[in-house]
Amino acid sequence: MTFRAYYWLYPKYFVSGESMNPTYWEQEIVQVKAHRKPERFDVVVLHPPDAPEELYLKRIIGLPGERINYQDGELFINHEIVSDAFAYRTEDFNWDSFSNQTIPENYYFVLGDNRTISKDSRIFGLVSEKQILGIVQEGNTKK
Repeated sequence: MTFRAYYWLYPKYFVSGESMNPTYWEQEIVQVKAHRKPERFDVVVLHPPDAPEELYLKRIIGLPGERINYQDGELFINHEIVSDAFAYRTEDFNWDSFSNQTIPENYYFVLGDNRTISKDSRIFGLVSEKQILGIVQEGNTKK
């Protein structure tokens, strides 16, 4: 019973698509490692708001109470520069064109690491905590 419960709580998924390259590659296996409030830059498995039957792998960028901007390859959170390894790949993004409010409680702004092709919060909006299935262990290898 314990064995079955472990794999139910910490499932493995195959990566499909290129939106998380170079961190994860097509057909790579990832495993949920935690079920807690996501922190900035955690990679999560989620149901996107516009396609609740699908599963996406995305990186948490914005937390509740924040405003996100990308300008000239830099991430700004509440007008402060924050180091983001993939910011150089991100087109300029202005929060004020997205919303006149901060990110609400229990919602997150997510992006794929391959920012030029990723379908993420810039397209489908914020993700609620309820839509997040778990946090993925980074450093997986292709199987």
